[in-house]
Order: sequence, then C-alpha cells, then structure tokens
Amino acid sequence: MTTTLTFPWIPLPKINHKTLNLILHYSRTHSFYLLNIPYYLRPQHMRIQKKKSTPQNRGRRSRKSVSYQESDDEDTALADARVSRVNRRKKIVLDDDDDYDEYVEPKQENDISSDESIPSKEEIPEDDLMDEDNEEDVDTDVQNPPLVAPKPVSTSRSSKSMYENYRLGSNLASADLPSPRSVSPSKAAAGGVMNRDEKRRLRMEAFKKDNLERYEWLLDVRDADKNRPGDPNYDPRTLYIPPSAWSSFKPFEKQYWEIKKNLMDTVVFFQKGKFYELYENDAAVGHQIFSLKLTDRVNMKMVGIPEASFDYWASQFVAKGYRIARVDQLETALGKEMKDRQRTQKEEKVVQRGLTQVLTSGTLVDEAMLTSDLSTFCMAIKEYIRSDNDEPSFGICFIDTSTGGFHLCEFTDDIHRTKLDTLLTQTRPRELILEKSEVSQKSMKVIKYCVSSAAIWNFIKPSTEFWDKDRVIREIISSHYFENGLEGAPKVLSRVLETKELASSAFGALVWYLRQLKLDKDMCSMGNFMEYDTSQHSTSLLMNGQTLKNLEVFSNSFDGGDKGTLFNLLCRCVTPFGKRLFHTWLCHPLRSPVAINARLDVIELIADNPSIRDTIWGFMHKLPDLERLISRVHAGRSKPSDFVRVLEGFQKISLTFQQLQTEFQDIAKGTLLAQLIDSAPNMQDELQSWTRAFNWRKASEEGVFVPEPGFEAEYDQSQKYQTELISDLHELLGQYKKQLNCSSLTFKHVGKEVYQIEVPSDVKVPVNWCKMSGTKKANRYYNDDLRKRIRKLLEAEEIHLSIMSRMQDKFYTRFDSNYEKWLGLIKCTACIDCFFSLSQAAAALGEPYCRPEIIEGDEGELVFEELRHPCINATAAAMFVPNDVILGGDSANMVVLTGPNMAGKSTLLRQVCIAVIMAQLGCWVPAKFAKLTPMDSIHTRLGANDDIMSARSTFMVELSETKKIIDETGPKSLVILDELGRGTSTHDGHAIAYAVLHHLVSNLGCLGFFSTHYQSLCIDFIKYQQVRLMQMAAAVDEEHRRVTFLYKLEDGICPKSYGMNVANMAGLPESVIDAAEQKAEDMEATTKSFHKATDDIALASDFFQLMRISEGKEPPTMANLPLMLDCIAGGD
Repeated sequence: MTTTLTFPWIPLPKINHKTLNLILHYSRTHSFYLLNIPYYLRPQHMRIQKKKSTPQNRGRRSRKSVSYQESDDEDTALADARVSRVNRRKKIVLDDDDDYDEYVEPKQENDISSDESIPSKEEIPEDDLMDEDNEEDVDTDVQNPPLVAPKPVSTSRSSKSMYENYRLGSNLASADLPSPRSVSPSKAAAGGVMNRDEKRRLRMEAFKKDNLERYEWLLDVRDADKNRPGDPNYDPRTLYIPPSAWSSFKPFEKQYWEIKKNLMDTVVFFQKGKFYELYENDAAVGHQIFSLKLTDRVNMKMVGIPEASFDYWASQFVAKGYRIARVDQLETALGKEMKDRQRTQKEEKVVQRGLTQVLTSGTLVDEAMLTSDLSTFCMAIKEYIRSDNDEPSFGICFIDTSTGGFHLCEFTDDIHRTKLDTLLTQTRPRELILEKSEVSQKSMKVIKYCVSSAAIWNFIKPSTEFWDKDRVIREIISSHYFENGLEGAPKVLSRVLETKELASSAFGALVWYLRQLKLDKDMCSMGNFMEYDTSQHSTSLLMNGQTLKNLEVFSNSFDGGDKGTLFNLLCRCVTPFGKRLFHTWLCHPLRSPVAINARLDVIELIADNPSIRDTIWGFMHKLPDLERLISRVHAGRSKPSDFVRVLEGFQKISLTFQQLQTEFQDIAKGTLLAQLIDSAPNMQDELQSWTRAFNWRKASEEGVFVPEPGFEAEYDQSQKYQTELISDLHELLGQYKKQLNCSSLTFKHVGKEVYQIEVPSDVKVPVNWCKMSGTKKANRYYNDDLRKRIRKLLEAEEIHLSIMSRMQDKFYTRFDSNYEKWLGLIKCTACIDCFFSLSQAAAALGEPYCRPEIIEGDEGELVFEELRHPCINATAAAMFVPNDVILGGDSANMVVLTGPNMAGKSTLLRQVCIAVIMAQLGCWVPAKFAKLTPMDSIHTRLGANDDIMSARSTFMVELSETKKIIDETGPKSLVILDELGRGTSTHDGHAIAYAVLHHLVSNLGCLGFFSTHYQSLCIDFIKYQQVRLMQMAAAVDEEHRRVTFLYKLEDGICPKSYGMNVANMAGLPESVIDAAEQKAEDMEATTKSFHKATDDIALASDFFQLMRISEGKEPPTMANLPLMLDCIAGGD
C-alpha cells in the first residue's frame, strides 16, 4: 500500500517551507511515508529555513503532522483521545494548502521498492528511529515517548530457513520483495554505492535477523494435534503454536494468531481502522497474484486494501478459488474508551476484533459477490456401502446459502451410481463436503465426472466433524436453532431425523461446515427445509444424468456452458427467483395430463391477451431478488437501502395481484393463474404499517433508519439530545463571532477533527486557542471549552449509533416474523414468471409452432408433424428440414433408422426427445401438429466415450449405459439408442444390437428410435409389426463419390452408410479409398447371401421362446406375452 521515504544523510541544500509542502503533497498523492525527524535533532543542513516574522504568520500554531499509514485510523484515534489537551497544543506541524487529507489508492505495481538509501544505526540518533511497537493498534504509550531503535536479535541460524519459506510461501515468495522498515548497514558513509538488489538483500536479512527467533516455532510446522505434514492425520487447516511463542507475542499478535491458527487454509482479511490487512503467507498471495504492495508491519509481512473496496477484492480472491475470512473491529476507538472508563479491571490496549464471515465460492450470500441468478449449492454426501460390489446407499443434504433453502434426500443406488449422477447433474454443486476416507472409489469417480473442475472439495473428519444422527440432535437442541428445541424444528427436518439416518448425518456435516463459516444460525433458523427427489417417479418425467448431458438440457458438449442448451432457449424469466424455479421445472417436467393441460391453458391465456402479458412484465422487470434479500433480512445483515427495496418490491407484487384479480377475473377464471393469485398471502395491511414505521427515502438514499416521530421513544430522546448539543455549539460559535468581531466564523470538519472553528487568517484569536489546520485564507482552531462540548456530542453520537443498531434489529425481527408469508408470496410470483417465460419462449420458436395435444392412455403414443429442432439458431432454422414422426398408436413402437454418415440421424433423435420435454413442461412445440401421451421417462444412449480412469473401454461404457436403460424402461418410456455395438467386432456388435432391439420390442414395448449402420439388422426385423424401418434420405453420385444429404425421414432401408464418400470428404488418399471400396463390396456380398437364409430369425426367436414357456421351461414373467403374440401375428 505505502512505502517509507527516508531522507538520506548526505549534504542537501536548505529546504524552505514551499519545498517541504511540495514533498508533503507528493507523499500523499504517491502514498509513501515520511520518516519524521525531530527538528531539534536534525543536522544544520536539514533544518528548515525560518521565515521572517510577519503579521500574517505571527502567533500561528501548527497542527499535528499527518501520518499516511494505512491502518491506524481507528487505533491511533484511541491513543490520541487519551493525550492531554496540553500535549495536543504543544504539537508542532506545518501549514498545508489542502483542507484535509484523503487516501489515494496506490498504483498496483510489482516493483515497489524505493531507491532511497537507508541510514545506518550509527548515523541516526535513537530517538529518530521508528519503533515497530508504535505501529500496533493502541499499544503505544499515550505520552508518545521518544522512539527507540529495535535491538537486533542474535542468531546462528542460516537466513535461508524453512521459516522464511513458510513466511512468504515457497512458491509465492520472490526476490523483488519490498524493503521492510529495518536498519541496514550503509555504504554511503564509506563512499560506496549500493544498487537496488543489494539494498533489498540487506533489508531482508535485517528483517529475518530480527524475527527469526521470534517465529522460530514455525521451522517445525504442525497442526493443532501436533501432526506434521505427511502424517495421514495432518490437518492443514490448523496450526500448533507453543506456549513459549504466546508469551512473546504482543497484544495485536496474540489477537491475530488466535484467529489465524484455525484458518491456515484461508486468506484472512484483518481490519485495522479503515483498512483490511493480510499478513504473512496471505500477504504473499495478495502480492504475487494481485500485485498488491507488500511491506512489513508488527513483525509480519503485510499488504492492505481500503475498507470500501473489500467486496471487490474478496470477490477477486474467491474467483481464484481462495477461501476468505473477514475479521472486523467490533468496536470503535471512542466506544472502547467509553467502555474502559466503566471497567475496574485493566484491559488490553487493543481494539476488540472477531471473525465475522468466511467466504467460499459455494456459500456466498452477499448480492454484490454473486455472479449468477441461479442457485449455487454446497452439498454434503454421506455414503454407506458394505463392499465395492454392493449397491451403495447415500444420504445427501445441500443448501443454497443465498436463499437459505436446505434440501435433504436418502436413497439406495445401483452399482453405477445412476441416481447420484442424476442428482449431481441436476444441481451442479460448487462445493462438496465429504467424509474423509469414507467415500468409495466408484462414487468418487462419479462425483469428479459430474461436478465442475472449479468445485471446492472439503474432506472432514468422521464423527467429530461429520456428525452422526445422535450428535445432530444434540447440536440442534444446544444451539437453539429453533424455538422449543427439537420440537420447534420444521416438519421436514423432524421426519428426516426420525427415519433417515444417512440424510441426518449429511445434514450434520453441512451444519458443522456452516458453523465454521458463521452461517449455521442464520441458515437453520429460517426453517426452509425441503425433501428432494431426483426422479419424482409418480409425478414427473424421469431423465437421468446421462440423458440430461446427451440432450444438452443444461450444459452443452462444447464448453460446458449454457449456450445452445434447452434451458437457455426456454428460460426467459424476468426475475432471478423465477429463473431458479424454472430450473427446477426443467429438471422435473410433468407427467399428469391434467397438470400439463393446466399449464398450457395459462400459457395460451397469456399469449392471447397482450394486456395480461404487459401487466406481468410491467411489475416483474423492476423486482429485485427478493428471495435472496429476505434471507439477508433474516440474518440481520441487510442494508437499510436493500430493506427498502424489499418493501417496495412486495408493494409492487401486492398491487399487481390486486390488478390481475379485478381487471382479468373473467378471462382468467378457473385457470391456474387465478388459483395462484387467490392463494397468495395478502400482505397489504402489513405493508401499510411499514410505510408509517420509518422514512423510506432516507433509508434508501442515506442508508440510515430514521423512525417516524413517536414510533421509537428511545431514538427520539437520543435525537433530541444530539440536537441540543449541536445547538449549544452554534450558540458558542455566535459568542465567538461577537468576541472576535468577525461574522465569517464558521465550523469546519476535517476528517475526524469535527467542528473546528474556521477563522480568516487576518483575524487574531486568543492565546489559549490551539490551531488544528489551516489554508492560505483561513486557520482552524480548538479550545478547551469547544473540546468538551465536541466530546459530549461524539459520545452522544456513539450512543445514538448503538440505538440505531438495536432499532434496525427490531425492524428486521418484526419483518422476519412473517417470513413464511413473504416466501409464499415470492413463490407465487416465481410461478407466474415461469408461465410468462414459457409464453415468450413459445412465441420465439418461429412458425410453425403449436400447442401439443396431451392425451391419456395406458400405452405410449407420439405424433409430430413437421417437427423442427428448437435449439437451432435463427440462421440455420430457415434451411432446417422438418420431419414427421409417429411412434405407437396405429404405428410401430420402434423405428430402426439407417442412413449415410452425417445425414442428420442424431439430430432427429435429439429433437424428438426435446419436443417431448417441452410438451410435458407445458410449452408449445416447434411443429405443425403435436399429440402425445405423457412419457414416464426418457433414456438415451448417444455418442462414444471411454472411461480410462475406471478402466472401462468405449464398448464397456456403451453396454453399461444400455443395461441401465433396459432396467429402467417401461411401456411409456422413450428410448433413443444411437449406433449400439460399434465398439467391438462387426459380428459381436451386430449380435448385441439385435438382442437389445429384440428385447426392447418384444418384452418392454417402449417407444423409441434405434439408429444403426448395420443394414442387415433391418432385415432381421423386416416382418416385425412393432418395428418400422426408416432412413434419412440422400442423393448419391457414386461416380464422383458425392452424397447430397436431404435430411428427410422416409420409409425404407439405406443400402449403404456411404463411408467412402465421407473418407473422400475427409481427404484420405485415393488409393486407400479404392482399396477400401473393393473390400467393402466383397464383404457386402457375403453378408447378403447369409441374410437370405436368416431373415426371419427374430420371429423364430419369439416362437421358440413361447414354446419354452408353454412347456414350463421358462416362467411367463420372462416375456411380455401380449406384446410378443402381437409381434408374431403381425409377422404372419
């Protein structure tokens, strides 16, 4: 932040006032220190040339010198407050043309060292040296004794010690560190000239020499349990500090290390006055990563930032993956002095500080730091498994700390962790809490595959940190999270604690972690608990994690972003809380025809009535993120201006709901929109009472709560007392105007020195007046009477601030008493926002688009006319070829799709699935006509990927996913299989593809597409009634090896995949393509002759299976008899 400028002890010309004022001004604007040398100790050539006495400067007194240290504003004020008035008047300072001094943030440079020479200790009087002790909080002596040079500490250890590596971070420390304020030998006296590197080296050696013995215990770093790095139980979060070190610490060091010892994996921002400072390794991080200026303070390396820019810098550190701890001053200097006067026991001369906040990327709560409107989850996972080959059970709890919503679930998964994969894909947690050494390798692989590479992993100790159910119950009772202890807990949480041991343990781990972040009380006391079901089998369309990835519902396959995804296409919500609800809707599309049609009715209502659409848009686009803001009110951390935004937002919602009820009652009657508005809590009276509670304008503009007169008696009395004191000051000013016969006297505030009497420079003042500051035209003074009155006013203001703080707490507590009602109103608004989003998305699809016809039935049916892919961009959409798709009903359940490479088969498969999702979400679809029965689930097997980390080949991955599809598929499932069997030999691949297709058609009866390049597979099912053979049309020029893709779906079997044409397009050598073409002709001839004898193999397989069932060799449950008989009858 700032550096020290020390005048070198070499001959200089005499310095007059004008020159020194220029130096002072330069020091402020460039942020370096002046090592103030007492005037009476300066050599003759350093003494300032005195001006001749003139009427203008005769009798002037100077104000105290200005210190530009970046951290002592509050602490120095405490020391100054104890200095006697006599000493204050004796301080001699220089006049300054500026009215007051302000902080100028320094430029961020890596090289911050100065070229100025540092005098040796032999050449500087001891009184001229700056003592490190005087830079501590308020540990300075109040009488400001002469400064004493620190004595060097003798040590025999090498300067290249482990301690130095620890202090600056072995990978962060660099040679170009700035010089500490230590005394190094000077070569100037001997006539030698030191370069910059030599100066740095000498300064670093002097600093290490002074501090090596002081921090000798860091040579052997251990955690709180005295485990060393490399030990399996070593905890890098903690640090062991021996008792001998504690006894050598000064008060500020004790205060710092008491907090830092438990946060060794966290960057700690330590407040000192108007600045936040980082020490030791944290300082090295700030210097190396963000180029913050590095210096030394209180025996430690330090970088600092202004208090006003904390949010900015904290967000920068968090974005880089660091954990941030915020240590604030819990009292002001004046407040501490007032308390000290009431205490009989002597207290430490250090301002009280405490850990108030720990920030991580997965648990941010402040609106200024949140970068996304969507939820950011922190998730705890508890696994129980007997052996690696058994099915695991999971208990999971996750929270969005910005809204305070807990989600709990417990389930038994398959060996492939399908449900865990689905949950992680739906939520995409930013931070994970896992039980150390208790998570299986298979589960770890699934977690790593599903979460972002930027996710934060926390492995915590079993039992002591990852609590079991009994410990959770004890902690809930002892911590008073809910009124009446466990009996006052929300019903959802109580039910989980009674019946789900793993989920209870996961909740305990999450609560423990939130406690370390100082968030547990705020989050739990909201009582916002919900059970989470990854599939919601009975009410929603099931899409597992693999399906969500294959269809690019939330993230694309290109860069993992949301560009081109279904969520990006459909989510046009106006409010942030609406977007979060829409994400949940898209995870769980509806299954009930009644519920789907109810949504479609609302979408049609909004689309057909522009007045309703305009009304909804008119009030929603001005709403803040109320869901997050009311959670900050509950925690008592909301700004007054934000609280006003909350009240204004709810006023808009309440008024709009009234308008919708009165103006559109007839046309919306009976719809889901009318039901939502009618069920919304009526908060009109409550909002009206808040308009009479305090001045909204002042709270919004000035950030202070000013109660209306008579609302808060204590506040009114305090305000009245302050007004009287201010009136007394102005009366005193009027007396001074008469006494000095000068009507231009006025009060002037300069920094913390308020109510200085500003007097024109040509007016004489009494001798007992002390000059505090001045300009060319006027001087500013204090006297004893004025000081007493100002002191009373400042103490009254301090008391008033505490009253305002208590009053703010009262306001927030009163508002939070209706938390559930406010939240209910937000959820109703979010639902309406989602309806609005679906109507806007439908209008943006382009022609043709239609409302899907949702029908009920025991068997699945899909009909789409001129269906398009909705996520194709506007440019490509104009050339996109629509297709008709019919599955089930009077047509076959399964389509075996063939076609050339790059003919659009995969695109067709995806667009059918996406159209189903849109229809069951309640949105219109990009087709001329659409009719379907709601699907129970969608399963996809697309693309080719291996899993090297799990030692699984591409073919193994294919078959594993296929196995999961077979296990979970039913008659009303939509299945998409793309080129199954390509990862092995042709014969094996063909055989597996045949067997899977036969099982899906004959036994499961699901709807779907089976895309393949095995043309011979089509012949096996050519007489099957439930299989329709179709192809993607193409115009082929065999002579020039050119294929023109028509992208049209039509009946038939594509005779070839035309791989040679693709090889020609890829630029393979002509000779290679010719040889491949000849070999392909030979193989095709062999295959055709084989299939002439076996084209009825599928029907024969079904016939022989029926025979085995009739003879009792197989149980009837092994096959779907009605479906099989139907297939055979169709073949006849």
